[in-house]
Amino acid sequence: MSHKTAQKRNLACRLALLALLVAMAVFPARVHAGKSKSYTIYVNRKTNLVNVVDKQKRLVKTMYCSTGKNYSTIRGSYRTQSKMRWHALYHGLYGQYCTRIHGPYLFHSVPYTRVRKNAVQTREFNKLGRQASHGCIRLSVADAKWIYQNCPLGTRVVIGEKYKLKAPDRARLTISTKKKTGWDPTDPDKRNPYKVQISLKEAYRQGVALGTDFNLIQALDFRSVFTSSDQLAAGARTAGTVDTSVPGTYPVKVAVRDPATRLITIKIFKIEVLAP
Repeated sequence: MSHKTAQKRNLACRLALLALLVAMAVFPARVHAGKSKSYTIYVNRKTNLVNVVDKQKRLVKTMYCSTGKNYSTIRGSYRTQSKMRWHALYHGLYGQYCTRIHGPYLFHSVPYTRVRKNAVQTREFNKLGRQASHGCIRLSVADAKWIYQNCPLGTRVVIGEKYKLKAPDRARLTISTKKKTGWDPTDPDKRNPYKVQISLKEAYRQGVALGTDFNLIQALDFRSVFTSSDQLAAGARTAGTVDTSVPGTYPVKVAVRDPATRLITIKIFKIEVLAP
């Protein structure tokens, strides 16, 4: 087997392994591994928390929310009735990933001024975790999407203050209000500017000298609004090998998940080992 053939096969194996790790161990899913998909959603109007449990009462998801101001969100037990990808709310505003609970009361994202991903009301996003809505239950895009995709119609929703709910294991996100609208930082859309930015450091853009030591993570810059570059670098995973003893171009893959937004960024770089 030629050196190049072995190199390609090795890279393919590593990329496959990376994909598996991203899906399983490296970035574990928030959903409990149990088989049950029959969930109950609990909402506390006072603490503005949402918990999702399965049939065995195991906690599978925790969320911050904004319920209605002055306890205007309905209380009681309901079954979800319908879903809308985008839906008109009030005063010309719109919500993403809407799930109807009862009548006009919905789970939905923080309001948008237009049906555009970059038009979320930033001040309203920063209110997640306290009462702020006209009665609906507002969530981050990631959480509204999770309910939209994982909780079928007829899912039980219990709203009130009876149950003490658990807060997420991450801090609430806040975003700059210099602009009235912008992106929800949890939106998994690949265009979201809040995703981690990965770039090759200037010293490595022209290539790597033959025979030198090379560490891909150390050759990269990681940038996030919410998380330090050191923390991102520590959690990054790579696939592919750069053999600095043999001149050539080596494709390598990097994956990193921002612990604040839970967004995953994957990028491929081509590292050139220079001939003497």
